[in-house]
Order: sequence, then C-alpha cells, then structure tokens
Amino acid sequence: MTNYKLIKKGIFERESSFEERLNSLALEGWRAISITKDSGILVVLMQKSR
Repeated sequence: MTNYKLIKKGIFERESSFEERLNSLALEGWRAISITKDSGILVVLMQKSR
C-alpha cells in the first residue's frame, strides 16, 4: 500500500525551515515525487510505501 501526503510551504515560513520539515519527513521514509507552485505557494507531493 502506498500513502501520499501534500506538504505546503507556509506564507511566512522561511525556506530553510521548509527544507528541514521535508528532510525530517524523508528520514521517516517519505519521498518527494512532485514539486509545484500554486498561486505562489510551494507544494510538494510526498510518497511512502508500507
């Protein structure tokens, strides 16, 4: 089974803080499979296989 999660960068969140959040998810086994920008907000689609 595969789980998916959308991670959005907060409007006032620093770039480094967002990267740290993504890195902590990567350590838990999540993998970024798509990155896009929606109305100026960075959105990352993460995937994790069980």
